[in-house]
Amino acid sequence: MPLTEKEIANMKQLIRDQIENYPDLGGMVAEGKLSYKSGWYEANSKEAFDVIIQHAASVRVSKKGKTQIKVRGPSKRLKALAEKV
Repeated sequence: MPLTEKEIANMKQLIRDQIENYPDLGGMVAEGKLSYKSGWYEANSKEAFDVIIQHAASVRVSKKGKTQIKVRGPSKRLKALAEKV
C-alpha cells in the first residue's frame, strides 16, 4: 500500500523536527540546567528533564536517589536524510 502525498509530507516534517529540536546538551550543562557525570546526565529541573527524556537511551537512579539519563546522540543517518528532504 503506497503512501499518500500527505503522509509523505508528514514523515518528512517529523524527520526535520527531530533533527532541528535536538537539545544543546553542552549549553544546558553550561547554564546549570543539567549535570554531566560519567556519561550520564542529571536534570536539575523538570523542564530540563522533559527536554532530554525524549532522547533517552537509558535511565537509572543514582545511589543518592537522583534520576540519571544516558542520552543518545543525533543519528548521522537521520541528519543526512533530513538534508535530503
